[in-house]
Amino acid sequence: MKNILVPTDFSPCARNATEAAVSLAKRCGAKVHLLNSQDLPPYWDNLPQEEKLKWVNVNKSAEEASMQLSQIKKQYSDTTIISSTSSTNLPEAVEKYITDHGIDLVVIGSHGSKGKNEYFIGSNTQKVVRTIHCPCLILKHGLKKVEFQKVVFASSFHQSEMESFQYFKNFIKQFVPEIHLVAIRTSIFDTSCPDQLQAMKAFEKACSPLICHSHVYKDTSIDKGTRSFAQDIEADLVAISYHDRHPLKRMLVGSNVEAIINHSELPVLTIDF
Repeated sequence: MKNILVPTDFSPCARNATEAAVSLAKRCGAKVHLLNSQDLPPYWDNLPQEEKLKWVNVNKSAEEASMQLSQIKKQYSDTTIISSTSSTNLPEAVEKYITDHGIDLVVIGSHGSKGKNEYFIGSNTQKVVRTIHCPCLILKHGLKKVEFQKVVFASSFHQSEMESFQYFKNFIKQFVPEIHLVAIRTSIFDTSCPDQLQAMKAFEKACSPLICHSHVYKDTSIDKGTRSFAQDIEADLVAISYHDRHPLKRMLVGSNVEAIINHSELPVLTIDF
């Protein structure tokens, strides 16, 4: 891992994400990229400087952002930090930055989202995760240290998710000696348990040299089941592959990944390439 991106609006959530990203960067020898997205007038980048000066509030906001980015760099002077601002909306800005700078991981803070906004609008974090194709670590709370004792990989364990699992194993092996695999069974009429356990065997083999524990957990939803299982084993990180992004499914019943992001108090690592 060489480049970690933190989208920031300088809120407490964003500060938590920055602190975690810096800790990860020190451990991995990576650079931290800070990106602040400004809500600027249309065609702002193409406006002449004399025209930009007429937008007093916009210039004031840009100056404040520049000052706060400088302060963060001073605070973490022992880490290589690259700062940038964008005039496009946050999801587009993050997506472009990932492509332009070869970002390996996005670390972002979240307040979560509830009610109708959860499925039709969502939080800025949810919109970013929905847009990008890059592993993303979502934090609701600060991490005193980037240390994980028990970790969960929740999946349907289709072969198409093997690449995501391999990324997760390589990411987490520096922290823990074992991984808990969990498939959630949501119906008493579901007869897929033997098939799920069989599908898990390939992932168990790929887990080597880490120790692997496989579980099939019953609950009313994948979101609730994943969170309940993680709580039962006292996990401190949940990882999930963001493979199924069908937009109609997301609008009607919500994405399982996005539901976990919104509801989980634990750090969530979403993995997509």
